Amino acid sequence: YLDKSGAKYCLMENVIGLKNFYNEISNDFSNFGFKTFYKIINTSEFGFPQNRKRLFIFGIKTKNEISFENFKNFIQKNLDKYRILYTKKYDFNLFDAIGDLPILKPKNIKNKTSLENDLYGYTVKKFKYKNTPYSKLINGNINNKFLLNHKTKYNNLRDIKIYSLLKPGENSTAKSIKHLMPYRSREKIFKDKFYKLDFNKKCKTITSHMYYDCHMYIHPNQARGLTPREAARVQGFPDNYYFCGGTNEWYRQIGNSVSPLISNILALIFKDYYEKNN
Repeated sequence: YLDKSGAKYCLMENVIGLKNFYNEISNDFSNFGFKTFYKIINTSEFGFPQNRKRLFIFGIKTKNEISFENFKNFIQKNLDKYRILYTKKYDFNLFDAIGDLPILKPKNIKNKTSLENDLYGYTVKKFKYKNTPYSKLINGNINNKFLLNHKTKYNNLRDIKIYSLLKPGENSTAKSIKHLMPYRSREKIFKDKFYKLDFNKKCKTITSHMYYDCHMYIHPNQARGLTPREAARVQGFPDNYYFCGGTNEWYRQIGNSVSPLISNILALIFKDYYEKNN
């Protein structure tokens, strides 16, 4: 498809472990006429509220080494420019990202994924947003009147108790939950099986594992995991972005996506390069 598309540039994103296979990937791209280089980008480097390191492979269709070096230098220079620009303006933490969203209870009723109310949240609900610096960043001038995909998922009573006992920043090794910890025999391996997030810090990487459970994404002051909308907020999705499917599909879509905040920066850089060179 890349060969038939007629594309002059390409961009690929994946987990940082893929850099171990970069030579193979680079050879595959070169078979279609693309010269490539990679950068590891962390969203937190731009002042955004998530520690999310990902591998980005940049490519240009050319046989000319000078053209490739110009492309590479342009991308790197402008990434540095945006990094400096954004960190001068922003240093968002988890509270900035989700602190204005409604309080919810963990759902402790089995097989009731369709259940919606004020306790457990809604797929769609009228809502009056606060105008915060972070909401301005992700929403721009959009006037949102609905809260979307803000629902909790099922948790058993043991997990809810663990969630309530942990303090922000604590994990499975905390003394307060030793009597409840179901993975005591593998404590060192599963030390982050349970992890309570800290409002005052950047959020850990949002992943699609949340569809399975949210033990590693416990809300700082509510005994539950992050909702899909909260995870989407951390990623940088605008509040009017509606996720389709069931709750687990929402988590998968959010966790597997590239942060829209980073996507926007990269799109601006590519646009600028294209306009200057075509």
